[in-house]
Amino acid sequence: MRVPSPEPFKRWLSGIGLFLSGMVIGSAVYMSVHQTNFSLLVERNTVLQDENDNLKKEIQNLNKFKNSQSVIKKITVRYESSPSSPLDPVIEQELKQQVMKKLEPVYEGQSMSLFVSGSENGRQAEIRKLQEIVSDQYTVKEHVFKVEATGVAVIQTELIVYIKSKPSSAADSFLFR
Repeated sequence: MRVPSPEPFKRWLSGIGLFLSGMVIGSAVYMSVHQTNFSLLVERNTVLQDENDNLKKEIQNLNKFKNSQSVIKKITVRYESSPSSPLDPVIEQELKQQVMKKLEPVYEGQSMSLFVSGSENGRQAEIRKLQEIVSDQYTVKEHVFKVEATGVAVIQTELIVYIKSKPSSAADSFLFR
């Protein structure tokens, strides 16, 4: 019995190897494009869901306070990002939502005179109170962020709070307060 010579197979072996490596590289490129598109889709979905929730709350508040002129009807939280360390938009949206949930029970439906009229000391005390309410550590996707209020504005019937955050270290979470 005679064993066939490997010469005819050597010609096909390089072609088969090239075909298999092309399949692997092609699937890797396809998966990277797919992952990028999916990440963009998730980010856009988060922004649209947040906008939808805000519009629903705004409609509900406008219906609730439609006869009141001098109350805070809407609370808006705006994030000030630093160009040196930009934050993921999904995390930014979640931080804004958590701060809004903390502020709404305290200030929604309250008189605007807290921030607009009265003595200078009274306004400063109310702003410090707002900063204390906002300044806390918030957890988003297993990351802890220390948030602080940087500014407050009252425009018509809307309270706008400007925040910024920085990642909190594990040592900060064990401090006694």
